[in-house]
Amino acid sequence: MSRIAAVGSALVAAVAVAASADVAAARDSRSPRGGASRSGDFIRARSEDGVTTLEIAVRTLEVATPDSGPNTPRPRAPRIELVGVVHIGDRAYYDALVERMSESETVLYESVLPRGAFGTRADDDLSRQRRTQDAMLFLRGLVEGVAKRTGALPADRAALRAAIVARDSRLARPIDLAFTDGWGRAIGYAVDGDAFALCSLGADGARGGRDLALDLVLGPTRGFAPEAAAKRAPERDLYGELADALGVDLQVRSIDYDRPGWEPADLPMEELLDRLWRRGERSATLEMLSEQDGLRMRLVRFLLGFVSKSPAFKKTVIGALGSASTESGLGSVDRRIILDERNEAVLEEVARLLARPDQPESIAIFYGAAHMPDFEKVLARRHGYEVTDERWYAAMSVDEWTPKRLREAIARAETRLAELVDVGEDVRVAAPSTEADRDGVADRSARAADVARRLEAMRARLAAREADGD
Repeated sequence: MSRIAAVGSALVAAVAVAASADVAAARDSRSPRGGASRSGDFIRARSEDGVTTLEIAVRTLEVATPDSGPNTPRPRAPRIELVGVVHIGDRAYYDALVERMSESETVLYESVLPRGAFGTRADDDLSRQRRTQDAMLFLRGLVEGVAKRTGALPADRAALRAAIVARDSRLARPIDLAFTDGWGRAIGYAVDGDAFALCSLGADGARGGRDLALDLVLGPTRGFAPEAAAKRAPERDLYGELADALGVDLQVRSIDYDRPGWEPADLPMEELLDRLWRRGERSATLEMLSEQDGLRMRLVRFLLGFVSKSPAFKKTVIGALGSASTESGLGSVDRRIILDERNEAVLEEVARLLARPDQPESIAIFYGAAHMPDFEKVLARRHGYEVTDERWYAAMSVDEWTPKRLREAIARAETRLAELVDVGEDVRVAAPSTEADRDGVADRSARAADVARRLEAMRARLAAREADGD
């Protein structure tokens, strides 16, 4: 094994918790489509003619209806798209997913955020008051985050939104939700020099009051100073550094989430931590991803320096992600918290949408690929959905062949194609009279078509390499 490959293998093991979390939950149960494929096959790695590609599935689900005659009305149920994704990939991959989801009226996307990021909707005034407080705490964190990066407070609500969305567009909808209090009124935001305040007028919508009508006012945390905060060391991003090392893009940087109908659907971070605390458990994944400069993170970044832009490392990562194996994935605690329990939060939101009299025509669930098998299974069991379409998208690939080797492979493929076409034509002239002969013709035709497809792909690769000066 080469030095690069050896270091790459060690790095894959080190980042398995972070990068393989999306593919760690392959199941052995059959999918509703029938057949022999496992329900964990939303992700795969394929190798052909020197190119190794990571592919992710998108499946369309619709409610199954019995054949009761042409005049039987089909029950109204939204089409659901299960849009599996990995957090690092090519920009063209993310563009293709966004185009696919543009056909869905509602898009539910994953984003573990503070409790106040999911809106203040509630059934009673006490719950509305508590959720308004959570929303204001979330907003305070965003305001102080901008000040830490820029050294100044955002002047108004629009400036805050613009500064946040420019860095992470997933927060666009959460900001809009958080700026509306539990009674449907706007939360005020005012700046005075180095101080700021957030305010809700409570249940009565008027100044003053007590109990549920109490005005809720929140200022900066104790000791907060924008100038001092801006001098702190910038936060590190493991996913971003891994994407840079692989020469690909980061999902959150490639997709504009600030779109009508796109809604966060996830468990709040406080809820994840509360569940662990109540059970006396620890999550290796959450601990690793939350420590910005711990020993494990420093080790990962050290190894990334050895393998950056290495085709061998990229091939190793694609193989690890595409293996759909639990061996390098999540432990039982992480599987339950990060996959199963977060999935239930999404499924509850889907059930709420299905129960609405004005339910959307179509819903896309935009989550990591490891979440998808459970979504598919539960939607079939609870709501009668079945898979009606499937398409695989190439998330990233690596080309290991040199131009010389490509030319040699093209020459061999051209010779092989000529042989298959000649044999196929001769057989057709002979007018086969048996089923076996007919199958032979079909088989040769299929092989010729496959060689032609591969030949066209290799010629395109060579042309691109020559255009780049290789």
